[in-house]
Amino acid sequence: MRFDLKVALRYLLSNRLQSALLIGGVAVAVTVFTFNAALINGLAEFQIDRVVGSSAHVTLEPAKPRPQLVPSADGAERLVASQGANERRAQIKQWRTVESVIDTLPGVTGVSYNILGTGLVTRGEQSLRLGLNDVLIGRKLARDLGISVGQPIFLTSSQGRERSLTVRGLYATGVDSLDARLAYVNLDTARVLFDLPEGLTEIEIKLADIYAARAVAQQLADSTGLEVTAWMDKNQRLREALEGQGSSGSIIKMFTLITIIVGVASALLLTTFRRRPEIGIMRSFGISQRFVLSVFMLQGALIGILGSLVGCFLGWGFSTLLAGLGAESGRRLPVDPSLGQYDVALLLAAAASIAAALWPARAASRIDPVEAISQ
Repeated sequence: MRFDLKVALRYLLSNRLQSALLIGGVAVAVTVFTFNAALINGLAEFQIDRVVGSSAHVTLEPAKPRPQLVPSADGAERLVASQGANERRAQIKQWRTVESVIDTLPGVTGVSYNILGTGLVTRGEQSLRLGLNDVLIGRKLARDLGISVGQPIFLTSSQGRERSLTVRGLYATGVDSLDARLAYVNLDTARVLFDLPEGLTEIEIKLADIYAARAVAQQLADSTGLEVTAWMDKNQRLREALEGQGSSGSIIKMFTLITIIVGVASALLLTTFRRRPEIGIMRSFGISQRFVLSVFMLQGALIGILGSLVGCFLGWGFSTLLAGLGAESGRRLPVDPSLGQYDVALLLAAAASIAAALWPARAASRIDPVEAISQ
């Protein structure tokens, strides 16, 4: 064992209560750090799952027409905008080509080919099984119409197409505005209702890694020329909320590290002043300043590493305990023990302890042997 490490251990073991308090203080700080990370990150994952879990991660839509540049007689360029209401509805006609591009992308877990449109729904008067003419509607819409599974509804689309559809199922998203107005039909039925015999109005993609959505969206936009949007760009408020949570968590972590630095530095400073005569004797025997510096730095490192290990274990245990509470009632706290950032906490706490030991170590290494022994 190195001699400086042996001396550092001797100093720590000579006052075990103080060393235990120092290690315990670091452990408590690391516990707060890891639990805060598990809570903030778990809450973020919970919110993302609620918002994004049932929706698309990447959405492809027809390219929007851009105003055309028309040169004028005087040589200046003028923007000319077209009136969209008088044009045929935008659609993705070459969607089979887009499908082949999507098939080459890694990490795609699901693709939905959609035709979106508006229509007026009324209650039907007869019950028929019409094959493709089935519809899935929200529970609130079913309550508003006073119908249930197996009963008919009559739909008039915005293109003037009419059809009798049979309710084959009800869904509930928990959002009344959606459950009262969204209905799902077969793609072939939608083509007839909205007068789109070939194209699509939207393609939705689910990814295994939802955070890769922007990269996938950019790749699809470059290769297809369509308007491609990632889920985070469609949920600005969610992104702002997550950024606010992350900033709050970072502030708490910063104060946690400051607590570690102040505690370790103050304790080692007291040790330095208490051991001035002993350090002076060692210096009079030829012990170098570098050796004294190393002893106190090693003390800080040992305190930080031991305290961090204990704190990581306590933080994981506390997070696991809280994550299990309310599991039977379905009201679990959004705490994810696996997102406690234990490696980050271990490294930062050890680094903070070493940094805190730097000032006491420099003070100890500069002690004048003659002055210290005379005192």
